[in-house]
Amino acid sequence: MPMSCSLAAMRLAKSFGAVALIVAAPGPAGSHQLPPHAEPWLSVAQASGAGDGRARSGIVLVRDAVASGFPDASTAGVPPGINLEEYTGPMEITEAGTVIENAIINGTLRITADNVVVKNSVIKYSGSWGIDAEGAKNVTIQNNDITGPGYSGTANAAILGSGNFSGNDISKSENGIVLQGGASTVKGNYIHDLEVAGSDPHYDGISVQGGQNGVLIEGNTVIGRDTSDVFIKNDFGPIANVKVIGNLLLGDSGYPVYVDGRANGGPITGVTISNNHVEIGGYGYYSVENASPAISGNIEYPRNGAPMPGR
Repeated sequence: MPMSCSLAAMRLAKSFGAVALIVAAPGPAGSHQLPPHAEPWLSVAQASGAGDGRARSGIVLVRDAVASGFPDASTAGVPPGINLEEYTGPMEITEAGTVIENAIINGTLRITADNVVVKNSVIKYSGSWGIDAEGAKNVTIQNNDITGPGYSGTANAAILGSGNFSGNDISKSENGIVLQGGASTVKGNYIHDLEVAGSDPHYDGISVQGGQNGVLIEGNTVIGRDTSDVFIKNDFGPIANVKVIGNLLLGDSGYPVYVDGRANGGPITGVTISNNHVEIGGYGYYSVENASPAISGNIEYPRNGAPMPGR
């Protein structure tokens, strides 16, 4: 270790037996603040810049760690101890306030009614969507395992809709969660192993593509590929007040975060990208076009240098 590194710039973090040593390279005075979700790693540096794909935090990761507090297969999806039964109800939900829980569902669940809840269930589908809630309001999708067909099918996404989507384990589709217009909360999901048949897929972990106002994307683990972990583009309308905070964004995407306002749907305003843990993509960390998101407090890692999720 260079002698110029102070003792305060080296801390050991223990997370369920995993130990991480993170050394902060010398930087400007006062630059070593901890963002809220840095504590599982006990990092001593905070990334500051944004937009051009270069990390300016000065972090050197010496050893991988377990990122306690971010979801993985052990914390997302159906909780332990749930007794599941084959679902025998309708595949199209038309009654408001319906609750589906503790079920094994084979096929696409179509939701056309408001205030529907799907929780603690296993959903295996081979069509375009796992849960298609387009047009429904205040839908809650919580603590489910949602698995598409992977390379043997053309699944678009595990979830389509707006509402509250939390604690789900999502895999084997082109996209994880595709948000519709309005407000949504996407929290504590584990999105990984995105796969789809076809020669030119557009993989996105969480997609915001117009008409949204009031979106919170927080505390998710997204292990993306090809395109992005979080994709924000004004294809279908203006976008306002989107917060992407405290997520673990990993994988081999082009850029982990896209904010693209070049389409004709209207302006993108009020976007915040903060306090995330971001592994560099093939071209950088962030791609920003014709938009001015507030990007701050993110900790940026080299390829294969970020801690992995875990308890």
